[in-house]
Amino acid sequence: MGELRPGVVAYIAEGIGAAWSAHAATGCPALVAFGSGNQTKVAAAAKAAGARPVIVADRGKESQCQSAAKELGCAWVAMPADMPGNGDINDIQQAEGLEAVAAILSSEQSFEQAAEPAKENTPHAFAFTRVGDMLHHLKPIDWLVKGYLEADSLALMFGDPACGKSFLAIDLACAVATGSEWHGMETKRGAVFYIAGEGHNGLAKRFKSWEVLNEQPLSDAPLFVSHRSASLYDAASAELVSQSVQALASGSGHSPRLIVIDTLARNFGGADENSTSDMNAFVTNLDAHLKGRFKACVLIVHHTGHADKTRARGAMALKGALDAEYQVERDEAGTIRINTTKMKDAEAPEPLSFRLDRVGLPFVDEDGQQIFGAALKSTDYVPPPKAGREGRGKNQTKALAALLELYNEHRDRLDSSGLDPEGARVKLDDWRERCNFESRNTFWKVKETLQAAGKIRVDALYVELIRE
Repeated sequence: MGELRPGVVAYIAEGIGAAWSAHAATGCPALVAFGSGNQTKVAAAAKAAGARPVIVADRGKESQCQSAAKELGCAWVAMPADMPGNGDINDIQQAEGLEAVAAILSSEQSFEQAAEPAKENTPHAFAFTRVGDMLHHLKPIDWLVKGYLEADSLALMFGDPACGKSFLAIDLACAVATGSEWHGMETKRGAVFYIAGEGHNGLAKRFKSWEVLNEQPLSDAPLFVSHRSASLYDAASAELVSQSVQALASGSGHSPRLIVIDTLARNFGGADENSTSDMNAFVTNLDAHLKGRFKACVLIVHHTGHADKTRARGAMALKGALDAEYQVERDEAGTIRINTTKMKDAEAPEPLSFRLDRVGLPFVDEDGQQIFGAALKSTDYVPPPKAGREGRGKNQTKALAALLELYNEHRDRLDSSGLDPEGARVKLDDWRERCNFESRNTFWKVKETLQAAGKIRVDALYVELIRE
């Protein structure tokens, strides 16, 4: 598992599970010996290839590994002294997670040290890693969605009910499952698992709307939706989800790339979102059973706080565990915006804005009327209003969003007809109708305010948005 290279640590494990855990915890290559009797030969082959072998002992096989390490002049790792016989690092991963595995592996002994009486090793031993080794394994970010979602990461989108966050999650899921660009951003194709908290019918309509709007078939895409929510606070339940993901991914021929949890509340079981210990248990299960096992991005859809709308609801331990966090907002004009509120290891990406497009679906209801759905379409970003700023009040913001929406629709019509989209223009009357204010007087006052603030330019029957 992993690429064997000169100078790189290579772990030599007895079984497949232990080798997988070593590779998952460190990123280093790991070789399977298929028994302690073969570890010396496998370690010798790794050393001959220029790698630095580290023999990983199962509990009870310490003397054999110590002898092999001494014979080859390499390092070895012992399991904790209180482990049952034949226990290995895969057992440690299942019980305590990949961080515990990394701690065990960092406590390697050289063959000179091995001649001394073995000291008790525990997953909680205080260990250090040489900076040179860290730098040797330093890699560029493995983007799943360029600039927004990393592989092997925990990300979250939060917002008020009906703000569009589930539409965004579906949009991302479909892009990854088909390998298509996400609004201009490159993606890496892979299996996507959507752990849903609501019925299949509503989700199916949204997926079909995405397929129609984007002209990308989903029939053969490795995209899977759960039959029910999962209690991911509970380790046993999280393991069942993990097993199902593994089985479906193997059958599809695609590695799991993205696992969406929509929403946290519906997949938290009976635990308390405000409890730090409960939230830590939830995060630990995601790390051990989903993110760590598959090196996938786990994307959580969550609600805002009841009082503070600028943060996600519940214990702050969740935000501390995140690699990326995004706030989703929807204004009165229907514009959906996504802004970065945390990006751990990369530069925060630019905010984006979208609108929900009405999509005609290829079937009718019982009365013979066509059924419509909705899917996201990107728009030029317009910042949300700021209180007390001229030209950016409630009605002005609604009018600006409506104008931008009309302009984008006209561009799309021209482009689809083979005409130059730069010729798009918006009529004043069309703008007034789209704003749908209570009176014409309100519209004309808003127009005058926006003109005075330098937000728009009016030319006879047409209006133009002035870009900032």
